[in-house]
Amino acid sequence: MEYTSLFDSRLAKHSSDLGSALLQRFLLRNNIVDIDKAIFLSQNAVKVTNNSDQNIHKWLNNLANCYASRFDRFDELEDANKAIVTWKQSVRLMSDSDLNKHLALGGAGASFLRHFERSGNLRDITEAILLQQAAVDLTPGGHPDKPSLLNNLGSAIQTRFERLGDVMDLEKVISFKQAAVGLTPDGHPDKPALLNNLGGAVQKRFERLGDVMDLEKAISFEQAAVDLTPDGHPDKPGRLNNLGSAVRRRFERLGDVIDLEKAISFLQAAVDLTPDGHPDKPGWLSNLGNTFVHRFLSSKLSTHLQSVILSFSTAANSLTGPSVTRFKAACAWGKFSHLYGQSPIPAFECAINLLPQVAWLGTSLTTQHAQLIEAGDQVRYAVSVAIELGEYETAVQWAEYSRSIVWQNLLSLRTPLDDLQKAHPELAMRLQSVSRELEGTLSNSHPPKGSESATLQDLANKATTLAAEREESIEEIRNKPGFESFLRAKTFDKLAPAAHEGPVAIINIHERRCDALVLIPHDSQAPDVSIVHIPLESFTHVMSETLFRDFNKLLSSAGVRARDTRKSEREASVRDNGGSFKSILHNLWLHVVKPILDGLPYQVHQSRIWWCATGPLAFLPIHAAGNYDSDVVGEKVSDYVISSYTPTLTALIDQLQPEVTSDFQLLTVAQPSTPHALPLPETEREVGLVKDIASGIDVKSLINEEATMARVLQAMKESNWIHLACHGIQDHKESLKSGFLLHDKILELAELIREPLPKADFAFLSACQTAKGDEKIAEESVHLAAGMLFSGCKGVIGTMWSIQDNDAPKVTKVVYERMLKDGVPNRKEAARALHEAVKELRESGADFLSWVPFIHMGR
Repeated sequence: MEYTSLFDSRLAKHSSDLGSALLQRFLLRNNIVDIDKAIFLSQNAVKVTNNSDQNIHKWLNNLANCYASRFDRFDELEDANKAIVTWKQSVRLMSDSDLNKHLALGGAGASFLRHFERSGNLRDITEAILLQQAAVDLTPGGHPDKPSLLNNLGSAIQTRFERLGDVMDLEKVISFKQAAVGLTPDGHPDKPALLNNLGGAVQKRFERLGDVMDLEKAISFEQAAVDLTPDGHPDKPGRLNNLGSAVRRRFERLGDVIDLEKAISFLQAAVDLTPDGHPDKPGWLSNLGNTFVHRFLSSKLSTHLQSVILSFSTAANSLTGPSVTRFKAACAWGKFSHLYGQSPIPAFECAINLLPQVAWLGTSLTTQHAQLIEAGDQVRYAVSVAIELGEYETAVQWAEYSRSIVWQNLLSLRTPLDDLQKAHPELAMRLQSVSRELEGTLSNSHPPKGSESATLQDLANKATTLAAEREESIEEIRNKPGFESFLRAKTFDKLAPAAHEGPVAIINIHERRCDALVLIPHDSQAPDVSIVHIPLESFTHVMSETLFRDFNKLLSSAGVRARDTRKSEREASVRDNGGSFKSILHNLWLHVVKPILDGLPYQVHQSRIWWCATGPLAFLPIHAAGNYDSDVVGEKVSDYVISSYTPTLTALIDQLQPEVTSDFQLLTVAQPSTPHALPLPETEREVGLVKDIASGIDVKSLINEEATMARVLQAMKESNWIHLACHGIQDHKESLKSGFLLHDKILELAELIREPLPKADFAFLSACQTAKGDEKIAEESVHLAAGMLFSGCKGVIGTMWSIQDNDAPKVTKVVYERMLKDGVPNRKEAARALHEAVKELRESGADFLSWVPFIHMGR
């Protein structure tokens, strides 16, 4: 037994030491075989060691370091989870008197911080701060690790500040980082990094509170960091970049031109010291470009403008570095090219091509959404410029590509890799691995001490090699059948078929200008599609925001939160708000819809039109625009066209109507008495009407307790048409949690878009808020109706807000009588049927709240 223990002890030490050596080689060479072997050996060391062994925590710490390093490289959340579990196990096995316990606590805190960067969950930051604080508290003042632990604690709290914005957190950050600097003697190799971090924190306080003394302190700390960093050190360019940015902020505040020239000098030095291909170089170039902008605005010299454009274009065209950095640089390149008479098209083309990588390779979902909101505004700017230059096909391509990417991302539908993963898994895995490394893990990696002299060039060479490998992989993918447009915008000829049944109006709203681009079909048999440009000269971005704000207030005061039977509150609201509703609809008519209809090359009468709106306009009822103080025919959109909506042009393409087969099934779901919700007695009568009208057709009906989530979801997969009469909810914090209240639980949008509906052709969502979007994301209205489109339905009827329980059967009856005329299901009649049903409801004297919410999406 003793021999075995001794053997195991030696085996454990040998395994762990070899694992540590392989980890160091992995950090230097990035060879996946090394890190996998390191983990295997470190796991083996832990496996053969008893928990009572005094060395167990060493082996656990080594294993945790391996998991953390592999997460940094490949961004697999499971590795971050394993690192956290392993660190915690190590902490539990150590007493407070153990000399290395602070390292395990700090490692666990760092892993929680990594986890937050992917998850966006605030609990991860809280755990990280508690663990880092415990590590600091356990470490005596004179301990050599104390400064780095204080710095790490400050960094964890700074992450929380950046998320929540609490100035008290920022004060703590500065206090801890100041203490770290104070405990580090001059000449210590960590001193420049600690000074640099302190300067960054103090500069953030300046940006928040505006005290110039903070900016002076920040510059002093960052200058000291630069001065203490030897030439050739890999961190020198980054510190010069930080110093230059701080000095530029002082110029922006005080206007001293000497500061501007100093800032340019520091930033130029950062760029010059960084080899081409290094992943940080686009960031340094972008900062230099922003600084050149100030010099150009002061001088108006063309040479200074060329410096601006050269900096941004070089950053944008780099094959390495974070995509979001290059995207922003491309947008700035386009903006300055356009403002000063050069063609902006190449710049914006570059930006649009980078957009899928920004969406696909963002960090947490929260970060991705924030990046895409900003990107949406930049794309609308690019579209407005293309329109101004008469490049209408380009404008349509850009608008469509960005909307498709944003919609897929916000609905968490799929990344560009998902279809590839099914068809060519090896190619998908290779591209994903290379892209993740290029998107930032390279620039965050630090090779072992002793190899710094070659770090900058080695990293640049590695990044350049990976960039070439990514381009080769993408080219190989595009040569595969069905993947010709992989990570590339569809050409206009591929988008034109969206208009084969009628005009599609893309409405671009931007601060510069507002326009409609209408795709017009000329021959329904062999569609020849042209683009008509209609400037919305009297409409502005500010007007769209005002209309949206007024409309939102109106709905809030009306209390239209859930489908219900309450009449008195709504009637009072209609009396109070009827004038406001009319005003909003009249403004939409005068400034948006009437100019578009007047600008069409032919007279329209009861023909179809699809609205594809952006910005705040995406939330407004374009289909109901009109002057409702007038009885004259021709003062309302419904006098001219039958309106439908579409989130993208692609959603209208390739939507061939399936043949009506003998196994055609119509699913009806009713919840007259949902647990914990108001009763909806009319829902049972509503689905009864559908069944009566659909005589001769197979109707599957699920009512009350029969309508569990599992049964409904399964029935949806088996059905061609789906009619849901129940409560619906829109989750304002997380769109994907919006859903339908069934007997046992909520059928969430996340579940719907995850489960393909192979037979789905049409859905009637007779619930509330099924087409009411997420107001925080002003670019897109992510809602249940759109989710049904992406789940496979070709056409969907939904509601922008709650409907009254006794209105739904009236609309349902008219819709299904037309769609099931002569007993033959015809989804293509849905939009016209809804148009007629709503007209009947309106002419019966119903108020705006009753008839306006019904909309049709898709074909």
